[in-house]
Amino acid sequence: MPENINIKSDEIVWIARGQAVVEARQPINSECKVLSVSASAVTTPSEVFAGEARYVGKITFDCLVLVDNAVSSVTTVAEFSDKITSPDITAGTSVTLVPEIVNVEASIDGGTLKAVAVVDTAAIAVVDNEYMCIAQPDDGIYAEKRTIFYSTACAEESETLYVTDSVGATKITDVMCSTARAIVTGADAADGEIKVSGAVYTFAVVKTDDESTSSVRIVTPFVKSVAAPVHDGDTAFAFAHVTDRSATLIAGENRIEIAATVRLNAVALTAATCDVVTDVFCADNEIQTTGVTAKCITVEPLCTVIDTVDGQVPIEADRLAADNVLCVTGTSCTLTSAKIDDRRVNVEGLVGGDIVYYNAEKNAVDVLPFRLPFSMPLSNHTEAAHVTATATVTDVNVKIRRESVFDIKAEVAFTLMLSSTAECECISEVIKGEPLARPDASVIIHIAKEGETLWQAAKALCCSPERVTEQNSATAPYSGGEKLINFCNK
Repeated sequence: MPENINIKSDEIVWIARGQAVVEARQPINSECKVLSVSASAVTTPSEVFAGEARYVGKITFDCLVLVDNAVSSVTTVAEFSDKITSPDITAGTSVTLVPEIVNVEASIDGGTLKAVAVVDTAAIAVVDNEYMCIAQPDDGIYAEKRTIFYSTACAEESETLYVTDSVGATKITDVMCSTARAIVTGADAADGEIKVSGAVYTFAVVKTDDESTSSVRIVTPFVKSVAAPVHDGDTAFAFAHVTDRSATLIAGENRIEIAATVRLNAVALTAATCDVVTDVFCADNEIQTTGVTAKCITVEPLCTVIDTVDGQVPIEADRLAADNVLCVTGTSCTLTSAKIDDRRVNVEGLVGGDIVYYNAEKNAVDVLPFRLPFSMPLSNHTEAAHVTATATVTDVNVKIRRESVFDIKAEVAFTLMLSSTAECECISEVIKGEPLARPDASVIIHIAKEGETLWQAAKALCCSPERVTEQNSATAPYSGGEKLINFCNK
């Protein structure tokens, strides 16, 4: 009986996306003007069916408003539910959801704050590609083999991480609102665990003792070990998302305490290799073959590259001039393209946010939205052919070049999943048929072509590769023109 081998080549795929429009309303007791709004979303899978993943979500809107020329904040929350559909979703699929706010707006309508956000949710899953191939055919059938390389998923685990930190808060009198983002910088597999490292970036808008508005950025590194059936040498990936956060002023101690809850989803793949049959022939019998195209995926370790996007934004003539930047809120980065060219990852997208600033002449506060397009290569080099990327703003610095121009420098963390795909035509079944008629000639002669292999010569001479070697002094690969002989009656 022929020997068979099962190839399980897995890949981490962004299998589908879906958008939901979510609205929240909050009564406002005083006349005010919306300066800026930011939003953060959390989504959790609720049910997964064949072709469909349902989820529930929550959005927190943080609005900076101007009341009697003083900056204040209003926070409101909205819950929602939706679904993502894709033929790649199967019953029991473990789906990781990554929500992104692609647009958010807020306005005052009849004494009510109305906030609306568009949430783009991506579903990530391990997609199985399984193939049954022949490792060794029956006796009398000669096989050409090829070594293939692929990756097989060995672990899919989730974990909750709690992060706390504190920073000095001299001259700060209140924390008005805060947002937090988690970045994974490394995921390493060891025996029995996946060690995930990264940082939580907390951004708090605060009030100071001179009644001014400012911002505080807190970077909290973390390392978390996630128990998983993995071994040294496996390749691990992790996705992190903040599901809850807080920033509290401890007034008597002049410090801000932050806390964040982070959901970690970790995946690991094992590198595998095997020899598969790619072609067969038989010198004695007719044969029928069935083939399969095996999709072999190999992956590189997770890579996070931090780079900067900079530019200038002018203030239009009909707006207040800027004397002092108070804070930057609602920052985001949207990727429109990520591709590999000449071993470099090239990314394109848009960094945006709101600059809240002060004008001394009018003793007034105003806000300027900004959008910075970018197109640039990242510093990493790779041998991979495909890339999937996410981008997160980790810092924004704004300086006033003149009263009417802002210099903006945004720090962005690009997290990359790099992979390559090779296709291999494999033989999955061979059926031996009727005996072949023996050739009348006692000798078969074949003139080799340039680059011809021993296997190709054996197939042309209708004998085993070993018999070709026994009967001919020329060695493969052939340079072309060699006269190769098979003495059939020998």
